[in-house]
Amino acid sequence: MKNAPRFARKASAAVPAALPSQVLEASRRICSDMGDSAAAFEAMKHDVLATPPELLADLLAALSRPRLTRGAFLSHHAPAKECNP
Repeated sequence: MKNAPRFARKASAAVPAALPSQVLEASRRICSDMGDSAAAFEAMKHDVLATPPELLADLLAALSRPRLTRGAFLSHHAPAKECNP
């Protein structure tokens, strides 16, 4: 692999042991934030566990990005606005 780019990952690169549990925890937080059912979390868990090891770091990055929660859309502090058509 003399001409391979320096930034290319080896296909056999070892996945850190904690990575799968970190991805599962991130997916649990998202399900909790969105008010998903236990069945929905189990489906997410199944998908996470089926993810190829070389993609887990990217999945963790995607699941860990800042995001809006359902509560952000339901503001209880804003005064009701009158609608005048």
